[in-house]
Amino acid sequence: MGRPDFNPVRDVISGIIMAATSVPQLVAYAETTGYASWRGLATAGPSLFAWGLSTGSPFMSCGVTSITALMAKTDLDGDSYVAEKGEAEYARLVASYSLYVGLASILLGLVGFGKLAQSVPKNVRS
Repeated sequence: MGRPDFNPVRDVISGIIMAATSVPQLVAYAETTGYASWRGLATAGPSLFAWGLSTGSPFMSCGVTSITALMAKTDLDGDSYVAEKGEAEYARLVASYSLYVGLASILLGLVGFGKLAQSVPKNVRS
């Protein structure tokens, strides 16, 4: 499987399809996390768009995951935090939380934590 041929029409159609499926996800995950739906578009949308333009990788789809949204809501006690300090402050807290989760993921990858996946039985991985 080599690099596919560049086809502007196919690439634009693929981009439109990815955007059409990503927008509802960004809105839903923002609401799952506990803040206004527009924040999902405002925070993740531009960075995902920039990533798509800068990498040009045809093999990767990147975006927010439900587990991250649920972890943030549960770990940070979103409802009471918003009630006490406001949504803008909660958005800053979630941003910091996400940064630390990302840094921890990089650190675990650097120390070889991903090798544990090889010990998981093949039936479970698929």
